Amino acid sequence: MAVPRMLWGKYFRYERAGEAVLLDPVGLDSVFIDSGEVRDLAGVPPTATHEALAGLGFTPGGPAADRREALHDRLRHLGLDAVPRRISGLRVVLTDRCNMACTYCFVDTNTGKPDMTEDELSDGLEFLFEQNAGQEEVSVQWFGGEPTIRFDLMRYGDRLADTLADRYGVARVRRTVVTNGARLTDEVLDHLVAYEYGVGISVDGPPGINSANRLLLGGRPADDRIRRNVARLVEAEGLHVGCNLTPTAANIGRLAETVRWIVDDLGLKFVYVNTPIPTAGRWQVKGADLAKELYEARLAALGRGGMLFSVLDRAFQALDTRRPMLFDHMQGDRSLNAALLPGNRVSLCDINFTEPSFLHTLDELRADPGLLAGVAKEVAPVPECGDCPALAVCGGPSRNEQALVGGDTPDPEMCAFYTSTLEIAVWDDTGVQ
Repeated sequence: MAVPRMLWGKYFRYERAGEAVLLDPVGLDSVFIDSGEVRDLAGVPPTATHEALAGLGFTPGGPAADRREALHDRLRHLGLDAVPRRISGLRVVLTDRCNMACTYCFVDTNTGKPDMTEDELSDGLEFLFEQNAGQEEVSVQWFGGEPTIRFDLMRYGDRLADTLADRYGVARVRRTVVTNGARLTDEVLDHLVAYEYGVGISVDGPPGINSANRLLLGGRPADDRIRRNVARLVEAEGLHVGCNLTPTAANIGRLAETVRWIVDDLGLKFVYVNTPIPTAGRWQVKGADLAKELYEARLAALGRGGMLFSVLDRAFQALDTRRPMLFDHMQGDRSLNAALLPGNRVSLCDINFTEPSFLHTLDELRADPGLLAGVAKEVAPVPECGDCPALAVCGGPSRNEQALVGGDTPDPEMCAFYTSTLEIAVWDDTGVQ
């Protein structure tokens, strides 16, 4: 990816084969300039291209604004706030026991810690529904370890959720489970169908790719078993079955091939690509390579009647709506998905169960809703963010990323990913955003 040039000290200018795209990194307006207009723009103003750009709001002159401050002003103008209003969904961590030992898992599994109890689950669900009295929807996602190991708690929790929804006037409970797919009894399948579950199967590709990082505790792959269980889930009526795909060293370079296999061979039409997070203090993949691969994989899915969602969509959505897409820790209604942990604890970040600043008891959250601000993103925390074309799409590291890298300076590969993602988005002409 080429470094974009600046125009008038205000706009990023992406050039390709004599053509260009101008991008306002704060307002997110963009405009395509063909080769003739590029030549005209190089002439002495006012040329026809200068006048046309002015009509679209692209003008030279004016104060050299601090982009970080300009973005903060825009967020205030749009009423966008990083502080969540309430917790509307819980990722319920039933157990850390797992039948697999995936090398990249962000959860410490099989540690011997106690599973969640029925009383703890009851308290957590009661909190969720009381916080959302009268709302249209709450979400409950069963998680582990491998959550189906505690299917008894899933069944108990689903029955209780229906009771609480009636009590608190919540119109709908959206239920999902994230599973490795290696364990699926008839009883579990019947339950998932009865409650119209969304099922996310964690698969990273064909057996040769999947087994690089995902093996049973005994060291054997489970791909044949997983494939049989996926087929059962896909054939069941009323289920919404998708794939959770994690980019790893084993599938980078083969993501499009992997997605074609997931859609064609597994029959899973919805693919969600997990956002890479730094482990051991740094990203484990090359950011620019990942951005390019996600775009190719997205087109591969669409070409087969599937859908692929990833962080790449944030750039598309930002350019389509002209609204910053910074607050990935929140839902569109400014509510939060948090993690319910054993011991009546809640992590405000649903993928970090250990960072002390995220952890609170249910009683603490009831007493002080302002604690939700502890997960709020600090936008553009370092001056260098003001020089980044992806300012209004990335906005710097999240609180979780800051905790993992031990500071507020973004990982270089994270920066490369977002700047590359933005360049892909400004040139995209497929019409499939």
